[in-house]
Amino acid sequence: MKRMTGALAGLFVAVAIAQPAMAQDKKAAEKAPIRAQKTLVDNDRVRVTESVFKPGESNPLVKRGYRITRVLKGNTTVERITDGKKEVLEYKEGAVIVAPAGMTSTKNVGKNEVTIYTVVLKPE
Repeated sequence: MKRMTGALAGLFVAVAIAQPAMAQDKKAAEKAPIRAQKTLVDNDRVRVTESVFKPGESNPLVKRGYRITRVLKGNTTVERITDGKKEVLEYKEGAVIVAPAGMTSTKNVGKNEVTIYTVVLKPE
């Protein structure tokens, strides 16, 4: 019986230690970009990227600079949060979207994949 109690106590300690670690892993995964992104140019003036968002994918809510985005492949609905305000946009192929600097996140809530080309201006 003592062996069983000791084993159960050890199991309880292992689970108690593992729970916070699992929660931290989950939080890290939530913060990590989900979409595929290629950096095309990154210098002291601009950062140019090409990103692909599959349906349901999003990027983390982080501070971003003033940016201009060209939709290469779209025709789907995208939900964008900027400084706490949510808006729903149609990302139609060929559209150009100007976004202010601020805390922002984008999520593809449509049924189609979205591919965008973004130029972010860096502060001088």
